[in-house]
Amino acid sequence: MPSKPKILFIGDYCRTDYVSLLKDAKNDIYLYFLFYTSPKEETNHGYQAYGQAIYWKNFKDVFALLHQIRPHKVVFLYIESYNHVILNLACRQLNIPTYLLEHGLRADYVFGFDANISPASKKNFIAKIKTYYKLTHNFIARIKSRLFLLNSIKLLPPEDKAFAKHFIKIRSKHNYLDTFRSITSEKRLAENYIGFSSKIYDAFVTHEAPYFSKKATFIGIPYFDALAKQNPAQQIKIILFIDQPLAEHSLLQWNNEIKKTFNTDLSDLCQKHNYQLYVKLHPKQETAGWEELQNQRKCLIINEETLINLAPSIPIVIGFYSTYLMPFAAFPHTTVITYVKHPAGNFPVSAPFVDAGVAHPIYELEELKTILPNIEALHRQQVLNKAKFTEEWMYKFDGKAGERLRDILLSDDL
Repeated sequence: MPSKPKILFIGDYCRTDYVSLLKDAKNDIYLYFLFYTSPKEETNHGYQAYGQAIYWKNFKDVFALLHQIRPHKVVFLYIESYNHVILNLACRQLNIPTYLLEHGLRADYVFGFDANISPASKKNFIAKIKTYYKLTHNFIARIKSRLFLLNSIKLLPPEDKAFAKHFIKIRSKHNYLDTFRSITSEKRLAENYIGFSSKIYDAFVTHEAPYFSKKATFIGIPYFDALAKQNPAQQIKIILFIDQPLAEHSLLQWNNEIKKTFNTDLSDLCQKHNYQLYVKLHPKQETAGWEELQNQRKCLIINEETLINLAPSIPIVIGFYSTYLMPFAAFPHTTVITYVKHPAGNFPVSAPFVDAGVAHPIYELEELKTILPNIEALHRQQVLNKAKFTEEWMYKFDGKAGERLRDILLSDDL
């Protein structure tokens, strides 16, 4: 392999957290990003510090794409769309190594994506106009992307062509999880799995790919390498709330009105107990509701850099089931609380944390009135379980996960 191999990265590269997975590798590889039909769909250009983007619309078919780029390896964050599947099949045919790179916490919360539990919200008039604008604004590029798909299917060998058509038929009528459960073929999967840990891999196999039989390699979680290098410091009377876009995605029947009430009640409780509420938002989350409370000085929205600097001094963390709860469940100085009462019901979506003994579930925010004055007792219970949780769910929390990913991308043997 050349000194700088070409890596084709398939995933939403406008998500800065996803791109950050490659931080330790970016100086040793040539990176090509592929996700969007055209540059008009991009929401930021931070990825340009890592590599360059290419677009589906610019290629006649998948084999023309691979012939032009000539990647040494192709890394998928997920294989969900029609074009993802076509690309994966073509790579197999051309003997280009493919990898599924884990990108978050997988666990038994996937039932939250069940359409009966989390029905899609009805779009209001403004949302419909925005969707229509996006479609028409990028209409020509979408036509070209469709032609890319059709041309690619024609060039596949008969067995792969049949599989691609079957996948498209199923996926067009079902969400990604139901699709994965309906199609039990390794043709849907990459050849290699780069995972964060054994427990997350187990969840992947259980819920998405019980027929996966290829190589799995664990690296830890590169997102948290900077946090792993922090040492506990003088504790500040802060509660960190790690939020998720549950209302934005209508998960577990959350909506904006219910979420606004929850946010207000949480901020009021924190103030009553003399804790300052810091809020870490998800990259896909709307900010308006929390900004309103911030303007009332009831909370402070913090970014990634601020969070890393504050992490050694944060004693209490509250959340639902975010991946970002994991380092705080591992830290020796933090106590984690998860909220498990959702509008759809009491679903144990934070079970990885609760069952491991590193988080305490609450069903009502009012429970905090009893918990906060006695937080040290709860912390003493959790600290006993943190080492085992770290090993099973994070593999290693040593600040070197990104280096291990880099070594895989550079290796001729993996």
